[in-house]
Amino acid sequence: MPRAFRNPLQVTSCRGRLDELVRFFNWLSERATSSLQQTTTRDCEAYLAHRRYVLDGALIGENSHATRRSAAQFVVDLVNYHDLFTADRVPAELRPWGGTTASAVAEIPSGRDENKTQPVADEITQPMLAAALYLTSVLGPHAVDLAHKIRESELHSARRAQGLRRVGPKNRFPVRKLSEILAEYTRTCTALPMPEDHYISKRLEKGWAEDDPLLPVAMGTLARRAGLSQFCHPWLPTMRPALEDALAQVGVERPFGRDVDLVPAADGTASLPWTLPLSRLQAVALVGIVRTAAIITAAAISGMRASELMELRIGCRRPPDESVPGLPRYRIASKIVKGAAAGRHRRRVGCHRAGLSRDRTP
Repeated sequence: MPRAFRNPLQVTSCRGRLDELVRFFNWLSERATSSLQQTTTRDCEAYLAHRRYVLDGALIGENSHATRRSAAQFVVDLVNYHDLFTADRVPAELRPWGGTTASAVAEIPSGRDENKTQPVADEITQPMLAAALYLTSVLGPHAVDLAHKIRESELHSARRAQGLRRVGPKNRFPVRKLSEILAEYTRTCTALPMPEDHYISKRLEKGWAEDDPLLPVAMGTLARRAGLSQFCHPWLPTMRPALEDALAQVGVERPFGRDVDLVPAADGTASLPWTLPLSRLQAVALVGIVRTAAIITAAAISGMRASELMELRIGCRRPPDESVPGLPRYRIASKIVKGAAAGRHRRRVGCHRAGLSRDRTP
């Protein structure tokens, strides 16, 4: 059987072909056809029309390309696997649709006339790529540093960071430790940290006055700087004078993105701070935006699939290969994942487009 399909199919695909076989046999029975030997090209065309259109006493629509391809593929399989049928089989000379493939019979556009997924229009692609290239080339290095600072902050300032002493309202009030931290802020002229916006909203819900100067101060961060797990609210009356004095001297600001470097604006007319001060959630979001820009750029240059892009790891960039003088080829290595969990079924494939190659290596 030279035309037999030799690649293994998923169980769901096999079940789909079995269901199509049952439909076809039932359809033949309704037409009073008692043998496959009686099948003609006209029967094949009639069955495809039966599966193509949605009928309810009248024509109300068409089934999908996939449904039509499934119907055509089964009829083609009856011909390709002719020798397997010993008791009854279609005529050996049967050539439905002149031997055309099932995809062509179903009029599936992919792989014949044009791509199934249309290219993005230039008026969308060009601004998107311009923004992505600016974010990756200009803001990318700064975003990497910001990501390191976020991780470092999580190690030392998170509520469950190692080395913090657990405290409660009944514990001895650590006024000396907190005073030392406030003195450090005032000595270095560093603004006090500001909490996330939702913490400020929670404080207002609990009865804090809107004009309270300590409303936007992250007391919990100050406590963790002092080696304590949290700032207990009963401590506030005692610490308020010291907190308000430090606040009056250095102010309050979001913890990330302070005193940042200047970068050229996207239009090249000025130099601006690469970011405004950010809270932790805002900083994480900014790093994610720059990461998305890097993924868009890599996808546009290399043509990598989404699954390959999602498996890029630290160290994926390979040394450039300049096989022709003045024409370097840049490589990135990923793992191919198709129909499997991340990190499974790896194989080596080489490909390069637009000067960038992708080596999907283990």
